[in-house]
Amino acid sequence: MDRTMAAEESPRPPEAPLSRAPELTGAGAARNERLATMLTDHYRAIWRAVRRLGVPSASAEDAAQEVFIIASRKLDEIVPGGEARFLYGVALRVAANRRRSSALRHERSDEAAVLAAASSRARPDALLEEKQMRELLELALAELPEDLRAALVLFEIEGFSEREIADIADIPLGTVASRLRRARAAFHRAAARLRALLESREEES
Repeated sequence: MDRTMAAEESPRPPEAPLSRAPELTGAGAARNERLATMLTDHYRAIWRAVRRLGVPSASAEDAAQEVFIIASRKLDEIVPGGEARFLYGVALRVAANRRRSSALRHERSDEAAVLAAASSRARPDALLEEKQMRELLELALAELPEDLRAALVLFEIEGFSEREIADIADIPLGTVASRLRRARAAFHRAAARLRALLESREEES
């Protein structure tokens, strides 16, 4: 997967929610300021991450906010400079829990419907082409097992190194490398199959 392509095809996240905390002084003010900085710096990236990790768009904002609610409760445990690593680690767990829920499984994109919609679009329009590629990317990611998908998203889309992913997911470095190899192979197989299906639909139309 090309990192530039993946970044360009990322869904558009909402703005970070505004803090409505009361005016505080001293330690309370410092905590609020730190949390507000984390929201400003990382909210959009965490929203994109939970989407790529399989949370449906209708639930992505709730999932992203859940990540920051957890962060606010554990703010004293977050090492300064380690905010991103902490947030992505929480995002992995939040996304996994939501994907496992029966309600969200019911919301998952239907492959046939997405492919049908993609193949019916006007081909010359660049914006429609980009949307089609984004939908195919999401379908290909959806075919990966949870552990492989997480490794691929963190490395190829979010830009973390293998060592950083090992820290985020709390797994050995060798396991990260193994998952990435398997994830790339599985992703390319899925992408090739979906492209072939799309092309066959276009030929039939």
